[in-house]
Amino acid sequence: MARSTVLVETTALQLDWYEQDHAPKATLPTCQSFESIVREKPDFFEYLHSEIFPQLAPPPYGAIEIERLSLNKPVYLITEQVKNVTVVAKVFRYSSRTLAEAWQSADKEYSNLSLLRNEFGMDEGAYQVVAPLGKKKELSALLVTEKAPGRMLDCYIAKAIYEHQSALLFGALSFLAKFLLKLHRNSQDDRPVSADLPQRYLSGLYEDLGGWLLTPDDRDAIEGYAARWWDEDDLFSTDGEVIVHGDATPTNFLFHGDQVTAIDLERMKWADRCWDLGFVAAELKHHFMWRAGDRWAAEPFIGHFLWEYAANYEGERFFHALTSKIPLYMALGLLRIARNTWLDEPHRRELIAEARKCLEYGL
Repeated sequence: MARSTVLVETTALQLDWYEQDHAPKATLPTCQSFESIVREKPDFFEYLHSEIFPQLAPPPYGAIEIERLSLNKPVYLITEQVKNVTVVAKVFRYSSRTLAEAWQSADKEYSNLSLLRNEFGMDEGAYQVVAPLGKKKELSALLVTEKAPGRMLDCYIAKAIYEHQSALLFGALSFLAKFLLKLHRNSQDDRPVSADLPQRYLSGLYEDLGGWLLTPDDRDAIEGYAARWWDEDDLFSTDGEVIVHGDATPTNFLFHGDQVTAIDLERMKWADRCWDLGFVAAELKHHFMWRAGDRWAAEPFIGHFLWEYAANYEGERFFHALTSKIPLYMALGLLRIARNTWLDEPHRRELIAEARKCLEYGL
C-alpha cells in the first residue's frame, strides 16, 4: 500500500489564476498547515486508502498529492496518482476551535449534504450538491467530498468586471437561479416565513461589527429602518419556508457547462427563500463596488438573476413579491460581508452605508 505523498502548499483556488493578476490585494488570514495535520495523524492515509478511495476506484493506489484550495480555511485537493482519484478534504479543527466544536460542524455539513442528496433530489441532473464521501472525528474533524467540476461564480464576476465579458456572468447567474429554484422548490414547506430569523441575525451582526466600525449613528439608523420591516407581517407570511443554502457566496457554486454544483452546506437551514437570493445580490453588489468602484454596476446582473428565478417559478407577479423583500436580505448580506477584516476599512464602511440605504429605501 503506497503511502508516499507530495505536499503542495499553494493557494490554488480555481479563480486564483485570474485573481492574482486583477483583484484588489488584501491580506488574508492563514490557517493551519495541512502538512502538520498529516504529520500528526499518520492514519490519515490509511483512512483514504481503506474508506475513501474505494468508493471511486479499486486499489492499488499510488502516491498522493495534496494542494491547498483555500486561503483562510484548511481545505485541500487530494489527488491519487495511479487511478487519478481526486477528492476534497476539509478540516474543521483550526485556530482556537475545540475538537467538539469542529466535529459538530463537520458532522452537520455531512448530514446536510446527505439529506439534500437522499431526500430532496439534489443528487442528479444539472443542479446538485457535492457528494459526501466520509467524515472522521479523530482526524481533526475531517470531511471528505467528491471534487465538483467547473469554475466558481467568482471567476465569472471577475471576467465581467475586468474583461467586460458580461454575457458569461449573465449566463452563470441564469444557471444559479435555476439551481436555487430546484433546491427551494424541492423543499417547499407549509410553514410561513417570519421576521424572527432575519431579526435575530441582524442582532448578531451588531455584535460582530463592533462599536468602532459600526458607529452608534449607523446602528441607530439601521435599527430604526429595520424596525419598519419587522412590522410588515404580510411581507413574510405570504410565502412558505424552504431549505436555503445559507452561505450563498461566489466561491460556493461551481459551473461546468450547464451544470451547477453547490459546496459548503454547513450553514444550511429552513428559512425564507430570499435568504439565498438576497445574499447573492449582496455579493454581486459588493464585488462590483470593491473591484470596479461602481455601486450601480451590479444592478443589471442582480435584476437578471432575480427575474430568472421568478420567471421560472410563477412569473411576473411573483417577481414583484420577491423583490419587495430583497432589500432587507441584501442589507443583511452587505453587513455580513462588512465583517471581513481582510477587506479595507473604507470599503467595509461603504458596505454598511449601502446596507442602510437598502433598509431605508427598500420599503
